[in-house]
Amino acid sequence: MTRVNMILSGVGGQGILTLATVLGTAAILDGYDVRVSEVHGMSQRGGSVICHVKIGDKINSPLVMEGSADIVISLEASEVLKALHYLKPSGIIVVNNFELPPPLSMIKGLEYPHLNKIIDDVKEIAGEIYTVDAYEIAKNIGSPLSANMVILGSTWATGKLILSKESLVKAIAKSFKEHIASMNIRAFEEGTKMVKKLL
Repeated sequence: MTRVNMILSGVGGQGILTLATVLGTAAILDGYDVRVSEVHGMSQRGGSVICHVKIGDKINSPLVMEGSADIVISLEASEVLKALHYLKPSGIIVVNNFELPPPLSMIKGLEYPHLNKIIDDVKEIAGEIYTVDAYEIAKNIGSPLSANMVILGSTWATGKLILSKESLVKAIAKSFKEHIASMNIRAFEEGTKMVKKLL
C-alpha cells in the first residue's frame, strides 16, 4: 500500500497550514486519499505549530502516531526537536536552517540550541537529514514568505515524497492568487535545486 505520513513543524506566521493545504491539494490531484490535522499549537505569529499530514491509498485516522512519520519537515531549526518523537527510525528530516529564538528564551536568558547542536541531537534518530537555507533562498527571489514553498521543493527533491511535481505545482497555483502563485512556484523550483543532505 502506498502511503506517506508527515509531520510539519514551525512557528506561527511561517505558513505551516498553507504548506499542509498545498500537500493535501496535490495528493487529491494525484488520486490519493489525504487527511490533514493541526493537532496543537498557536498559529498566530510566534507560537509553535505542529500539523499532521497523511497521504495514501486509504487513510482512516487523521493523526500520525509516534514513531510512524516517514518525513518530518521543520520550518524553524529548533522546532524539529518537538516533532522528533513522531519520526520512525528510517524516516527523514528536512529542516530549514532558519533560527528564530522564542521571545521568552531571550527574556529569561535561556540557551537557544543552534543548528549544529540540533543536528547532533537528531542524527542518531533520523534515517536521513537534509538542511535547506529556505528563508535566504525565498528572500533572494523577492518573497521571504515563500520559504515554506522552498522547503516543499526540497522535500520533493529527496525522492521520499510520493506526490508528482506536476501536481505540486498545480496545487501551488490553486492555493494563491496569480502573481503570488508565480512567486511561490519559483520558490518551489529553487527548493528542488538546493537541498543539502547531511546524513
